[in-house]
Amino acid sequence: MKATFSKAGAKYELAFERRLAHPVEKVWRVLTERELLNRWFPAEVAGEWKVGARLRFAFPGAEGEALPEGELRGEVLAVDPPHLLEFRWSDSILRWELRADGEGCRLSFTEFLDDPSKGARSAAGWEMCLENLELLAQGGILAKFAWGVWRAKYSRYAKEFEAVHGRQQGPPENFSPAT
Repeated sequence: MKATFSKAGAKYELAFERRLAHPVEKVWRVLTERELLNRWFPAEVAGEWKVGARLRFAFPGAEGEALPEGELRGEVLAVDPPHLLEFRWSDSILRWELRADGEGCRLSFTEFLDDPSKGARSAAGWEMCLENLELLAQGGILAKFAWGVWRAKYSRYAKEFEAVHGRQQGPPENFSPAT
């Protein structure tokens, strides 16, 4: 699974597409049911999946994991079960689209960013999250966040994205990797 990153009007579009061996309805549950979503998404999500509903994303920072404590705010922008979910995540827009593909489905995920320098760090993080989403849908064991895995993915994306979009930011200031 590899991200593409391009200019899209006034925004920048970070996109992933993946074929999953699961029907749309099953993947929709992993995307939207809190007990499943909170296992692979980078934050705990609170709020209704209803257009206009406010969302809260909390980062508990538990058990030595390298995620920052704190929270972000958002809002649901579009919902069309079981095919489309779009919401604001702080200053980005996240869009999840599912379409049937044989006995499985195609998952398209796009993050719309204002700042192209955040492309590589977002791509590395979302790639890890999407890998866990797929593992969860398969009934597998999820991978814990690993600084070394993120760093390797980030380095690959930074090299690729810097050639087109300029210098890439590393982890957020409040990010403190476990050693």
